[in-house]
Amino acid sequence: MNKVDQPADKRPLKRLFFRHYLMICGLLLGTIFVSLLAADLLMNRVFDTSPDFTKIHIADLYDPAAGSIRRELLEEYGGWIELVNPSGEIVLTQGVKGDNIDSYSREELYAKLDVLRNEESVYYHAYPVKGPQGEPYVLLWKIPEPWWDISLALGIFGVLFVAFLFVALYYYTRFSVRQVKKPIQQIVEGIREMERLNYNKRLEFSAEQEFAEIREAFNAMAQRLQRTSAERDAAETNKRNMLLHLSHDLKTPVTSVFGYSKLLMDNRELEQGQQEKYIRYIHDKSSYMAKLIQDLFELAKLDDPRLKLKKEKVNLPVWFQALVAEFYPDMEARGFVLEAQIEETPLFVLLDQVHMNRVVTNLIGNAMKYNPPGTVLYVSCRRKGDRAEVCIGDSGAGLQEDVRDRLFDEFIRPAGPGKDGTGLGLAICQKIIALHEGTIELEAHADYATLFRISLPCGNFDNGRLQV
Repeated sequence: MNKVDQPADKRPLKRLFFRHYLMICGLLLGTIFVSLLAADLLMNRVFDTSPDFTKIHIADLYDPAAGSIRRELLEEYGGWIELVNPSGEIVLTQGVKGDNIDSYSREELYAKLDVLRNEESVYYHAYPVKGPQGEPYVLLWKIPEPWWDISLALGIFGVLFVAFLFVALYYYTRFSVRQVKKPIQQIVEGIREMERLNYNKRLEFSAEQEFAEIREAFNAMAQRLQRTSAERDAAETNKRNMLLHLSHDLKTPVTSVFGYSKLLMDNRELEQGQQEKYIRYIHDKSSYMAKLIQDLFELAKLDDPRLKLKKEKVNLPVWFQALVAEFYPDMEARGFVLEAQIEETPLFVLLDQVHMNRVVTNLIGNAMKYNPPGTVLYVSCRRKGDRAEVCIGDSGAGLQEDVRDRLFDEFIRPAGPGKDGTGLGLAICQKIIALHEGTIELEAHADYATLFRISLPCGNFDNGRLQV
């Protein structure tokens, strides 16, 4: 399945919905709790019509001298009062009796007085009194639970719940909008900046995990686009510079070839030596242009993503030693001194020998071209960790500082003798080594004015196959 065909990951969206679901549930529970507290407070302070039993005296309910029950509080608060003798029998009742109970056992009376055990909708309030003969009687004031109080309490709770819920949802909505508004505004602004090709824009806000993931993804995308844009601009700049250098490098030899060929055509009676001189000059300039065009073609091929190197298993020290030996006759003829440190231990790497031959040939050829006789030419090959390292250097004149920093750019030529180079050799070398997943660096060294260090990946081969 291609990336574009893969379904979007819905987990962040599910987490967001689940988080808000929990917050709304908590909001509802909190609103219910606050509404219950507020309703209870209002019922107790404003709407409660039950008497304050802590302030009622027995004398307000019962006259022990006459043995009678007073009616005043009954008329005000309702219910009925029963006088119970020591045997548990009801001997006197005042008010409209709402049940058929004639007597109580001790356990039954205790159960009626226990609010948690009493399952009736009647509140019992007991007062110890004395009968006409001083007997220990119990005065029971029984008040039925008013259904209108329950309805009123439920109504107050409902109104408070709706009001508190509205307020809570209002502030929750404001909070949620504030949490979402700023990230969305920045995301929209960032997209508009992207449309203006401004890839320096970055999102900076604190938000929930889902928006934080969007922020990180946006910033990573902006960074990639910024890097791609910079690389594209650099490529365009390099392309313009290459065209300028190419036109400059071709202008002089083309003009010379055109001028000398016209001179030969217009002066058919020139001396043989003069003609040979002009023909040689035309040949040299044509050869230079052919080499320049060939190097440009090679550079373009190396930039082609479809290029496939023909890599094969190579014992690097043996291959490198044989290649350096081919230059030994020229070194002796030019008065160069060879200093070689090539390990004999087998070190296998994957190489395209044709391309890597050009790298070594270019580096050694440059060292011999730009340095005087007596120069020490240094070569080495060794293993360093999981990399193979090849060094090529010399003790010659060295390079100018301004050239060292741009040595691998196109059309960069060191000053000195041998100015017939195209300035593309080191750029080609760098691309070849990069295609081998390696690196090439120009290093400063106390003994060698110029030292190139090439690093290539190596591994263990088992049955002819690379085991990395």
